[in-house]
Amino acid sequence: MAVALPESVASKSYMPANIRKRSCSTAFHAKLERIRQSARECRARKNLRYQYLEELVLSREKAVCALREELDMVWM
Repeated sequence: MAVALPESVASKSYMPANIRKRSCSTAFHAKLERIRQSARECRARKNLRYQYLEELVLSREKAVCALREELDMVWM
């Protein structure tokens, strides 16, 4: 159930003037875009780091298995 506000209240912006001006500036939008781009790059680096670590773990696990097999052959 929506309540209709009087036009005098509905047309007013309750955001302070300094914030309205800043949010409309192109410099502010450029800064937001740089922040978003930086966040995208950070997430991409994080994914690459996890892929690298997973590959490193797999290679070490293979090395451990090979050494265990070699040890089993020596003890037999």
